[in-house]
Amino acid sequence: MGRDERDVHIRAIPHKGKPGRAFNGNFAHDLETFQAYNNTGHGLYLQPSIGGTLKDEVTLCTSLFWEYDDRPRSEQVELWQSTVGLQPTFQIDTQGKSIHNYLVLDTPIDPEPWTLLMERLQLAAPGCDKNVKGANRMMRMAGSHYINRNGESQGQVQIINADGPRYSAEELDAVLPSLPVPSQPKPKKFPPNGGNYNKDRLPDIAAALDLIPRRKGGHGTYGDYRNILWGLVDACAEAGYSDQVAIDLMEAHSPSKQCDWNVAQVARSGGEQITARTFWWHCQQHGWRGHE
Repeated sequence: MGRDERDVHIRAIPHKGKPGRAFNGNFAHDLETFQAYNNTGHGLYLQPSIGGTLKDEVTLCTSLFWEYDDRPRSEQVELWQSTVGLQPTFQIDTQGKSIHNYLVLDTPIDPEPWTLLMERLQLAAPGCDKNVKGANRMMRMAGSHYINRNGESQGQVQIINADGPRYSAEELDAVLPSLPVPSQPKPKKFPPNGGNYNKDRLPDIAAALDLIPRRKGGHGTYGDYRNILWGLVDACAEAGYSDQVAIDLMEAHSPSKQCDWNVAQVARSGGEQITARTFWWHCQQHGWRGHE
């Protein structure tokens, strides 16, 4: 994965359902201690991403990964050929249910575009474990022993087939399937009941959006700006405008190419649960007082 072992987080975790606590450590400094944890029944894990162990502390992502737990490991080794179509840079035989597949990036990328690539990777690998995601995800560590629920070793976790290529983010973006475009909601009645709206609300929407600072990639604000965008889509729908109007407004505010995201893709990647109230709330935090 191209990591510096002095900057890699590892974790010892008891088998699911078993008593005990988890321990965090450093790959370069704590292997001897973690060998002891492994010997006493803890599974050992490693964080592929760079940064802290909390989601908001991750700064760069080194690789995409996926696994299955619904078929024999012997079937999983070559499954990439009929699904993702990209040869794993390497695989991990966990000795449990899964073969872990890694697509290592030639240059680490920010968590926001990585998250979208991971969602697209899971589309390309039907049946994979959808819970294997998150920039701070810990993955089974090669060299450790897989400890079952009885506290017994099922064998040593091993790196296998480590002869695959590294990939650029652009290569993966060109090959992985696009996220589905959600069906467009019917335009909402305007003005909504109880809302204090002008007849044409678009100037207000644009003026309110302009109070929010421009997005900066890599600052851990992706979740906020994603919700602002989704709320903006709903605010435009309430005013009788299509989602393309919301996309155009956000492109003018925080352009995709300059602000390290894909506005159109994010706008159409979900957000049905986010309403215009979220958009207006964020605007109010930055001084908007156009309506309550």
